[in-house]
Parts: sequence; structure tokens; C-alpha cells
Amino acid sequence: MAGIKKSSGSYLDKLEMDVKSNQSTLSMVLGALIILVLGVLLFNYVNRNKDTGETSDVKTDISSDVTPENLPGKYTVKEGDTLFTIADTYYKDGFKYPEIAKVNKLENENIISTGQVLEIPKLEIAATPEASTSPDESPIAEAVESPEPASSPAVGGGNTTIWGPNIEGDSYTVVEGDWLSTIAARAYGDILAYDKIAKANNILNPDVISPGMVLKLPR
Repeated sequence: MAGIKKSSGSYLDKLEMDVKSNQSTLSMVLGALIILVLGVLLFNYVNRNKDTGETSDVKTDISSDVTPENLPGKYTVKEGDTLFTIADTYYKDGFKYPEIAKVNKLENENIISTGQVLEIPKLEIAATPEASTSPDESPIAEAVESPEPASSPAVGGGNTTIWGPNIEGDSYTVVEGDWLSTIAARAYGDILAYDKIAKANNILNPDVISPGMVLKLPR
């Protein structure tokens, strides 16, 4: 009888140990699952906040662009911008781009980058009808207002535009001071047609062209 009781007690002890061992394993598995779920939730939360923050920054940059009526102020460069087109937007005269380059201390006027923040100064002498008849009026104002065909900004009817001589051929060699926008104006009568030239010549950055470069001009 004593042997039977002893055997029964050993079996119960072993059963109890197995149960405790299984409970310990189950607790470890549950603990690992809880940690994994918390990690995934935390990762998604951080990524969602990061995306929201980046979107907010972009909106802030765009909305912070100064308007022509509220100069001086800041402007964030957009894709396809040149100093010429920015000056044309703010001063109605693209050839005033050196004023922007000077204020921003740009070493190369032909190189600006998307996302770059520029200071746009307020010019002391505004372009007004009265100023256009003064003795010191700018050559640009004279060219625009002159009734002579040679001053017409469009191609045709004359041999020159306000940006230089018309370009009639299918190619053009870049010289110092050229921009894709002014070349487009001389070739097509439209400064915004620079994108056509950039695509035809595989130019990734329309702001960067070099003297001596031979450009194809699609017709």
C-alpha cells in the first residue's frame, strides 16, 4: 500500500510540474505577441506623424511666397523656375533678375534649385506709365512700347525680339548670358516654350546651360 501511495504521489508531482511548465511557456509566448503588437502600433504611429509633418512643411513653404503687392518678402523656387521668370512675375520685367541675384548673393545666376528660398526685394523705382516716358527709361520698356516691328516680342514681322535676334534655324549655339526661356522667346515667341527645348536636348535642369552648347530646336 505504501508503494502505491508513493507512486501516486510521484505522478501528481510530475503532472503539477508539467502544468507549471506549460503555463510558463504560454506566458512567454503571450508576452512576445504583446510586445510585437505594441511595436507594430508604435511604428505605424511614428510613420503617420512623420508623413503629416512633411505635408505640413510643404504647404507652409508654398503659402509663404510673397505676393508682388507685398514686397519685399520670400519666394520658394518651384520646378522649372529661372531668375528671369521669377523677376517677370514680381516686376513684370524678366531682365531685372540681377536685382534678385544680388540680394541673395548668388555666385551663378543660372543656377537655382527647387525648394531654395529667395529674398525678393522691392525695387525703388516701380514701372509706371509716367516712368516709361522719362529720359532714363529702361531699354526694355522702350522695346515693349515702341510701335516698330523690330521690337515685337513675337517671332515674325521683324528680325529681332526684345530678347535678341529671331532664331530661325533648327539649332542654336548657347552664348554667355543665354537662358532657355530667352532662347525659346527668340525661336518661338514664347518664353514658356523652354520646356520643349529642354526635352529635345535631354536637359534635366532647365536652369543650367553652358556657353558653346549646341541646342536642337524642334519645329
